[in-house]
Amino acid sequence: MNKKKAEAKNNKTLNTTYLDVLFRWFALAIITADFILGKEKTKDTTTFTICMIAAVIYAIIVTRLKLNRNYKRNSNVYFYTDTIMLSVFVVLLGGLNSDMYLIYFFVIGYSGVSGNNLSTVKISIFSIFLFSISSLVFKSSYIGGLSYWKLVLRDIFLLCAALGIDFIHVEIKKYDEMHKREFKLARTDKLTGLANRHYFDQKLQEEALYSDATGLPINILIFDLDNFKKFNDSYGHVWGDKLLTLFSDIIKQNIRKADIPVRFGGEEFLILLRDLDLETARSVGERIRKHLEKQRIYVGTDNNRQRVTVSCGVAQYPRHSGSIRAVVECADKALYHAKEIGKNTVVGYEDIC
Repeated sequence: MNKKKAEAKNNKTLNTTYLDVLFRWFALAIITADFILGKEKTKDTTTFTICMIAAVIYAIIVTRLKLNRNYKRNSNVYFYTDTIMLSVFVVLLGGLNSDMYLIYFFVIGYSGVSGNNLSTVKISIFSIFLFSISSLVFKSSYIGGLSYWKLVLRDIFLLCAALGIDFIHVEIKKYDEMHKREFKLARTDKLTGLANRHYFDQKLQEEALYSDATGLPINILIFDLDNFKKFNDSYGHVWGDKLLTLFSDIIKQNIRKADIPVRFGGEEFLILLRDLDLETARSVGERIRKHLEKQRIYVGTDNNRQRVTVSCGVAQYPRHSGSIRAVVECADKALYHAKEIGKNTVVGYEDIC
């Protein structure tokens, strides 16, 4: 699952990178077309050519860096550099009268998608400042002088765009966080924080496919707290819940991050262990069993301490069955046998075959 998430994230990053590169070259093409086709703008061919050569070299460098994914650390530098270069072309193509100011909206928009809110605000202010300066620099070419009202209006448009993008970015971030929380709740047991049965059922087939592809085994460990009903009846559901929480914490302490602990139902817990041989998997079950056995749980209002134990059944895919769901049943049969022979023990499926 982690591998799939990483691949999805990499694909998303790659798609964003391609869009960024395409936009940069598309903007250069539009600027060139505007210079060639524009009739009412002052043309300084030499200066424009020099600036365009510099822009193309810059675009080539950025393209190589982005496609090699060596740009994340100083990604905001590119937005500032893009804004500076765009402002130079605005000066060359008519200042306030240039339609190239529209590209500022794309720079601000992309910074909002790629960066954080603070970066968007800074780049927006920087864009407005440079656009204003560019318009003032070009004012000597205007007939009838510079229209300051028009400049103010366009600055306001850029500011409104920045605020709108910032608002949308915040709302999307909130929605994304809410969606992540809901997704986590849908697959997590509320009491213990472990994965729930629904998530396990979805995950099980994925793990079988992983095992088939790599040739590495998948181990299933099923635990059942001994005499839990009696414990619950004697001390109440509050203390029963505390025992379940304690045992889930013990499981977390004794497994790897890549392992999948599940509250299978009631007092039953399951762990899915990748890439371990059967003996090592059994030793994990044994370690968890001993850890709980050493505990003395305070119950009630007195200094009453109770010893609790757990039984465990272990089976392995594909050693015990070519069906991953059948392996879960094998682990459950091993658990049942552990209960029959006295509880507080770990039994492998091969022990009862």
